[in-house]
Amino acid sequence: MKQLIVFSVCLVLLAGGSSEANWGLAGRKIVVDPGHGGRNPGAVGPTGLREADANWRVSTAVKHYLETRGGAKVLLTRPQNQDVSLAGRVAKANNWGADRFISIHHNASTNPNLKGVETYCAPGASWASQDLRNKIQKRLAQGLGTGNLGAKTANFYVLRNTNMPAVLVEAGFVSNRYEEARLKDPAYNWKEAWYIYAGIADHFNVKP
Repeated sequence: MKQLIVFSVCLVLLAGGSSEANWGLAGRKIVVDPGHGGRNPGAVGPTGLREADANWRVSTAVKHYLETRGGAKVLLTRPQNQDVSLAGRVAKANNWGADRFISIHHNASTNPNLKGVETYCAPGASWASQDLRNKIQKRLAQGLGTGNLGAKTANFYVLRNTNMPAVLVEAGFVSNRYEEARLKDPAYNWKEAWYIYAGIADHFNVKP
């Protein structure tokens, strides 16, 4: 119940005071991939935040925005407390015939002061992948204001093996104490999710 209230408040604030759906993404099939999970925590922050948990919260919030604001069909690649192999995640997206694939992660560095957002597509990716990457990166960097580390390329498994345009988002650093503290706040998780969703909407040239 508390999470639903936080979601509703964030939606009204970020969407300019209106919670009315626009259904601009109706008919689109979008896979949201919460990185890591289960026995694979991903990065772990200085006070114990598991990247997998932050990935899950942001991913489920993105799913809500895509469904309730955009009218899209959304498939998550894993249950909350389980890990799924990279091949399994890709197979789910390919078998479902998804239109887009969004993998959500949070970064880590040996430099505890490093912070900010970066978004990836595969080297030599399609124009659609590059545009999706650029639109999400722009929204996140402007909206969160933590630092713009750029739109980049990487040969990640989930980017090179998906049949549809695909991106991987690193929406912050769990290794940075300031960002880790923010990532523990459900309201901030919904804020991240809104800007990811808004970037997807921009990519499809519809209103968030």
